[in-house]
Amino acid sequence: MTRPTLFTDVQVFDGTGRDPFPAQVLVEGNRITEVADRIPRDRRSEARVIDGGGGTLLPGLVDAHTHLGFGSTVEHLSRRRDEPEEEKALLVAHAGRVLLDHGITSAYSGGNRLPRTEVAARKAFAEGWMPGPRLKAASWEGSAGMVEPGVYDFPGIDGRASDPDSVSRFVTGMAELGVDIVKLSLSGESAVVQGTSRIVQFTDDEVIAAVQAADKHGVWLTAHAHAAESIKMAVRHGIRAIYHCTFADEEALDLLEAARDRVFVAPTPGIIHANLYEAGSEPEPGMEVEATAEAVHKVVPELVRRGIRVVPGGDYGFAWNPVGRNLRDLELFVDWFGFTAAEALRAATRYGGQVMGMEDELGLIRPGFLADLVLVDGDPLEEIGILQDPGRLAVIMKDGALHKARV
Repeated sequence: MTRPTLFTDVQVFDGTGRDPFPAQVLVEGNRITEVADRIPRDRRSEARVIDGGGGTLLPGLVDAHTHLGFGSTVEHLSRRRDEPEEEKALLVAHAGRVLLDHGITSAYSGGNRLPRTEVAARKAFAEGWMPGPRLKAASWEGSAGMVEPGVYDFPGIDGRASDPDSVSRFVTGMAELGVDIVKLSLSGESAVVQGTSRIVQFTDDEVIAAVQAADKHGVWLTAHAHAAESIKMAVRHGIRAIYHCTFADEEALDLLEAARDRVFVAPTPGIIHANLYEAGSEPEPGMEVEATAEAVHKVVPELVRRGIRVVPGGDYGFAWNPVGRNLRDLELFVDWFGFTAAEALRAATRYGGQVMGMEDELGLIRPGFLADLVLVDGDPLEEIGILQDPGRLAVIMKDGALHKARV
């Protein structure tokens, strides 16, 4: 049986957003069992003691939009994305380990061209014989006409007949593979096909069919939605997670506010920053990089003002935005959107547990919650950027097991 673990001399940021407080934290099995000024001697006698040296103990961090299968991490860059399936499966496993190395103990996938590999990785990570985060596995990004993964032209809905049956088949087929999430590209993506981010790709009848199939098979839906009408469509039909939300107008914001108890928005600042500064070439006008950045800078503070849960997840996995940089989102939440450091951390912890559908046991440091914990050498509430330095992550624990313990 695994020995208990006792964290001492730590400042606990418990995930709620309140100020850190000094405490000791006892972990038994895979659960936090006590958070107190001092754990009684009889409870701590058999425990492995980790002296935090005054560092900050956080709940494990959650990324709500990452791509394990896109091929690039801070350790391995690939500009190809056409590797054979066997190599892609290894890249998914590799990216999962890199996420965990960087304090991401849970991930809500943003899509995978080989969903079976993500389902397999989810099982391996959960069983603990392969290092990686808790994972909600996703389908590839369904687009108009349900073409094969990775083939997008984003033609819009004008000039074609609505085809709800094909959408229902797509959702059903992905659910039968065992994914947790089916992703629909309700708008186009100008960074992929120029000028398409504001073009709606699905009819209402098609989204209704997707929702009905998802409900039938017990999977969630995520909407890729830049265009205002695509955002409204996602909210009207009950899609729980919306990516980008870039060009939301007043009506879209009102709908999101009315649905704030059931919806999450991931505005993906990481990829916007990378497209602006690190893509390696000047973007062409139709890619709308500057317009996207300008719109998101305005929209996200308004989302927050209206009480909508905004979660980090910056579309990591591309060569110019690799897995491992994920926690840059938290710094961008502060610098771009006006979050306090505590608000950014709450988004990555408490709200992260909620987007994972595990709000009763994940995302807080509280007795009874799962022991996903990160001990930081320093105070990220004073300097949120230190989380991007893996050398400052002294301890990473997932499910009560120590992945890293530099003590």
